[in-house]
Amino acid sequence: MPEIYYYKLLRGRLAPLITIGVKIGDMWYPMEVYVDSGAAYTLLHAQIAEGVKFDYRSGKCTYLQVGDGSFIPVYLHDLQIQIGAEQFTATVGFSEKLGVGFNLLGRTGIFDRFKICFQESQRILTFEL
Repeated sequence: MPEIYYYKLLRGRLAPLITIGVKIGDMWYPMEVYVDSGAAYTLLHAQIAEGVKFDYRSGKCTYLQVGDGSFIPVYLHDLQIQIGAEQFTATVGFSEKLGVGFNLLGRTGIFDRFKICFQESQRILTFEL
């Protein structure tokens, strides 16, 4: 049975935002993420890691191209993620240069695990194993 998520308001517009769980250290944290089929990785703002005293810079550093064509540094970690009832490991990046005001749920480790359907006319998103 698919998990159904209703779009949420983002800057006055309905958008594919969902809440996931991310395990950082020994604790689970709820994170609101924008489901972005154009993002290679799940990306979280570095302030989240700093707020829970997680050394995000210990991850593998790579540079990812963003919408304006520039490249930002991203530190990648394999972390536990929870979407609906499903828990699994996925690559998550942290960046202090993420220029959007929200976190992103990207393709790596997510889109190959779930069948994801954007139903724009109904403003719903479904995740199915």
